[in-house]
Amino acid sequence: MTRFAKLIELRNNEQVLLTIDYSVDNDVYDMLTRTNIKGISVSIKSNARNMSNAIEWLDNYSLEDAESFRTRINRLLL
Repeated sequence: MTRFAKLIELRNNEQVLLTIDYSVDNDVYDMLTRTNIKGISVSIKSNARNMSNAIEWLDNYSLEDAESFRTRINRLLL
């Protein structure tokens, strides 16, 4: 079975969830990065043309990437 999600645990019970889902209508793999900040669910979607690129994104997304994502979102919400 191919992996489709990754949960990154940060300090203070913060989390970043990564998911991959195939979009039949657009023939692409949707890659969703999601977190909750200040009671707000925030997500960003990007696309990959094939499953191997989407899995590579999932594998390479690091703790540092998750921290950076949350920092950028926090700045937008100030």
